[in-house]
Amino acid sequence: MNQQLNISFNSIEEHNKHQWLLDAHLNYLASEIMEALEIEDADEISESLNRAFLACSTLHIPLHRNFKRIYCYDGEHMIADWKISSLACYLIVINCNPAHENVAKAQIHFALHPTPSIKYNV
Repeated sequence: MNQQLNISFNSIEEHNKHQWLLDAHLNYLASEIMEALEIEDADEISESLNRAFLACSTLHIPLHRNFKRIYCYDGEHMIADWKISSLACYLIVINCNPAHENVAKAQIHFALHPTPSIKYNV
């Protein structure tokens, strides 16, 4: 019995290590990106996320390698968010509405300064 229990705990521990490695490249939170861009409209946030999902799906880039749904508790409410990769961050920014000054600046920055720091997790 103890051996079975030990094997189960080892399996859970191995799964957690594997999951951590998969999530290690998810360095950003979508909410923080949207806050930096000063976008508060939930529909607008959802639209840019959906376009980013579509771009990945169209190119057969696995969503689970670039987006992970998470939930945070702020002391009063459970809040849904996304942990995202560099690629996901880029796709979200370029799919936001450039009528927002910070979005337009970020889009121009990406156009003028392509960076090798964006890791494409395909």
